[in-house]
Amino acid sequence: MGKFVNDILQEDKLDDKYSSKKTMGIAAGILVCIAFIGDGFHWFTVNENLFNSMLIFSGTMLGVSTFRHFAKKSSDSASAE
Repeated sequence: MGKFVNDILQEDKLDDKYSSKKTMGIAAGILVCIAFIGDGFHWFTVNENLFNSMLIFSGTMLGVSTFRHFAKKSSDSASAE
């Protein structure tokens, strides 16, 4: 289980570095899920604007991390030609 979590959070397996963007995106996503479940069961009320902002932040952090990964590969292949 620990290797699975490390593989998800690592930016590059060769450099053995952790990605802060992935970590923040996943943490924000977990908070969004908790907020959604809590609001659904009426344990507490979440402001819709706060909920939407948390979703946007989570998606942006994960998207930036993913886009950076693909942009790096395409620029490397362009320089090789």
